Amino acid sequence: MRCLMLAAALAALAGPVLAQVEVISPGSERTAVVIYRDRPVDTAALLERSNQPWERLDQEGLALIVETRTIDLPAGEAVIRLRGVATGIVPQTATLDGLPAQVLERNTDFDLLSPGSLLQRSVGEVVRVVRTNPATGEQVEKAAIVRSGPMGTVLEIDGRLEALNCSGLTDRILFDRVPEGLSDQPVLSIRTRAETAGRHTVTLAYLATGLQWSADYVARLNPDGRSLALTGWITLANFGGTGFADSPVQVVAGNLNRDGDTVPVEAVEVARAPVCWPLDTTTGAPEDVVVTGSRVRGVVYAASPVIQASRGDLLTDIDEVVVTGSRTVRLGELGDYKIYTLPEPTDVNARQTKQVQFLEQADVRFTRTYATMVLAGDDDEVVQPGLLLRLINEEEMGLGLPLPGGGVSLMETQAGRTVFAGQARFEDKGVGLPVELFFGEAMDLTVEQETVAEETLGRRDDYERMRASLAITVRNDKPQPVEIEIRPGESNHRGFRIVRSSARSVIAPGGYPIWRLRIPAGGSQILTYTIEYEN
Repeated sequence: MRCLMLAAALAALAGPVLAQVEVISPGSERTAVVIYRDRPVDTAALLERSNQPWERLDQEGLALIVETRTIDLPAGEAVIRLRGVATGIVPQTATLDGLPAQVLERNTDFDLLSPGSLLQRSVGEVVRVVRTNPATGEQVEKAAIVRSGPMGTVLEIDGRLEALNCSGLTDRILFDRVPEGLSDQPVLSIRTRAETAGRHTVTLAYLATGLQWSADYVARLNPDGRSLALTGWITLANFGGTGFADSPVQVVAGNLNRDGDTVPVEAVEVARAPVCWPLDTTTGAPEDVVVTGSRVRGVVYAASPVIQASRGDLLTDIDEVVVTGSRTVRLGELGDYKIYTLPEPTDVNARQTKQVQFLEQADVRFTRTYATMVLAGDDDEVVQPGLLLRLINEEEMGLGLPLPGGGVSLMETQAGRTVFAGQARFEDKGVGLPVELFFGEAMDLTVEQETVAEETLGRRDDYERMRASLAITVRNDKPQPVEIEIRPGESNHRGFRIVRSSARSVIAPGGYPIWRLRIPAGGSQILTYTIEYEN
């Protein structure tokens, strides 16, 4: 009986094995992009970083990519290869809807196409070697078999073993095809089992890194001196190696919570050491590795230990900046976040920034004042207060819209010419909140402080109870009167209170206490106060 069972098992093993069907989905037919951010982004700093080759901006930022694809699903088991996904794909976040099949497993394949990996995957394969005589320019092409990989490449030519690039001639290897599994783009593979065959429209969604967005504003003061025109721009930045053509784009404002799992798949680049065999020397001649019909080309210099492949997704510099001022971006809600929808589909090309106008408010009222913060004990130098423009984000004040945080450039008109008056930044501001913009130090206006007394009143819960008395002298050398706000820096300390002061304090729109003084032209004023706080 045991023999019969063993024979049956052997017969089953020897039976016909059905080949696994492979289905290739070359790319998305339609793609939508939603770009997130976890904090306001400084556009200038971001673009400056993009010029540094060591910055890995392709691994920063976060976007949701939603692709629509058509797949011809075979019956039985099959492997579906989804090509053309973003280089910064976070594979564990991928979902595929609309495919009536059981998903058995999925893999993300990303073996980097480079001269080193080509040699590694071509051991035992036939390639073509082109040799050029540097003296005569004559070229000779021969068939060769790759016998060893990138760490000391040996070729079999005409039955003899030769080390690559050690003949004294210029060697160039031609590959007629890309070995299976190599790509300069990641591939998402899904093994499925379906009862029936059919054509299906599916939706592939996943998170990807390499895309960021920022907000910037231009404020132009109107002739009345009490209002300004505010224009807002959204900058889209794609630092990845994948572009998205004619795609609906949305950006989400708010502090998005992320964890360490949103990390893209990392490509492994195979290095090649151009070692001559068996003498371990090099000729110094350059060597090309070319894939016929491929857009990836690597150039090897014999004195260099690593192949430098001209592979786009390893670069972080921005190749192009596009500005478009078409229709206004639409604002919507996404839970506790604000979502801005671009008015029409746009191209988000690889290594490109694009600017789209999202705000245009022609009559935003503001108050103009000067402001400074003082701290007890900081009596060393005279301070020049900053110019403060305060906007209230309400409809009756010309705004009333959620404002994503960003930079503001202030423009004023003097003698009929537009001049740049400074830059400021602010965080995300909801409707009804004040927007305070500080535009540098004021001229002809100084603040000098003296800490008259400072003492410790006691100690409680590891905090010292402090009391300080200060005298603040404000001088105005301008030809017109000015208003200035003095803010005690200790106001954000625990247990802060104003004991007494020579002028009445008020609460600023930002929720902190200030003294608001009006200084006449060419005049001065002294503010004295005593405060208590815990330190």
